[in-house]
Amino acid sequence: MPFDTDAKQEPSSVTQLAAAMRALGLYSGANTPAEHAAEARRLGGEDAYRVRLANALLGAAQTEALLADAVPLSPEARTAAYEQQLSTAGAADDPAKRIAFLRWQTLRVSGPLREIPQNVAAGPIPLAAAHTADGVQKPSATRFATRVQLPDRHQVASSGGSVKRRTTMSIMKR
Repeated sequence: MPFDTDAKQEPSSVTQLAAAMRALGLYSGANTPAEHAAEARRLGGEDAYRVRLANALLGAAQTEALLADAVPLSPEARTAAYEQQLSTAGAADDPAKRIAFLRWQTLRVSGPLREIPQNVAAGPIPLAAAHTADGVQKPSATRFATRVQLPDRHQVASSGGSVKRRTTMSIMKR
């Protein structure tokens, strides 16, 4: 399959994000450094602009996925398609990364769901959905623990007292 499934460690540049948006027909700018600098100034800085572009691209990709989900597929093919998202995000093979990625998605959903009930006409269902999303993400957060591993006394003695703590991420078993 022609996907690079190694998880990225560095964010894409605004030029790369704009090019991806252009490929989807959603960016009509010149995609020049001057244009990006002006937009970054308008939005409050380079990070604010890059985050805005990344989220615009995410919205476009989610819309494409929404449209794709309307296609009739076998349950196996649909599951494979959903797994591709996790694989591309680098969260397919590591349970801790998978839970962290799914938790991040849940957190992104629960915020807007909480805002919808501000409109009385929306009724109680969006608020109930927000509470459900909160309920989903909280247990996943508590299943993770940042565990500080203290060196044992032999390590401290042999290092002259300069051993540093190591922090590891682990999944807590129930």
